[in-house]
Amino acid sequence: MNQTLKELCQTFKKYNLGCGTDFYPGYLNIGFWQHLGEGVIYKDLNGTQGTYMLNFDLRHGIPAEDDSLDLVYHSHLLEHLSYVDGISFIKECYRVLAPGARMRVLVPDLEIWINAYVNKNRFFFEEYRKVLDPKIYVSNASIFMGMLHNHEHKCGYDFESLTWLVEHVGFVDVKRTLYADSTLEDIQTIEPMKPLRIMETLCLECTKPQTPGL
Repeated sequence: MNQTLKELCQTFKKYNLGCGTDFYPGYLNIGFWQHLGEGVIYKDLNGTQGTYMLNFDLRHGIPAEDDSLDLVYHSHLLEHLSYVDGISFIKECYRVLAPGARMRVLVPDLEIWINAYVNKNRFFFEEYRKVLDPKIYVSNASIFMGMLHNHEHKCGYDFESLTWLVEHVGFVDVKRTLYADSTLEDIQTIEPMKPLRIMETLCLECTKPQTPGL
């Protein structure tokens, strides 16, 4: 990363990692698209005024200094990494956060999906079927597998496993929240009402301790 880009990254204290096409004002939104220049910051993509997106492959780490950020946010990103790579990624999140700063994580809730399958909750699967090809995704099992494999998911988490992961890395004050339920002042902007996301998502917040190791 060149010096100019590094300096620009340092002007942001909140990062939205794995942003996809969701660009939020006040954040450095980081995604990776093959058709865009790597390491380039784009302004106002898709007409989203006042936003910045850095095209950067997070497999190379998070482009921020140690102990420098106030918030790390990532929604439906972690499940795209293998379990081992996910641990490394959460360690990177810990590294870049300032002591006392927060991370908010959203992932598909494996427990919700498994319970829906075991209990034959057809309403749940019909709602998800709407984003698949309904001609071939007919059974609950095929829809479940479509959720996993069509989106290149590599791991699944429930509250127990995600809590273990963040605590293993060193985070404290782990809390489960509802979708769009947070003391973050812009939570309604970064988590707009999307029925499918609300239905399937596990939300967790945690804090980097003020004193390392506590």
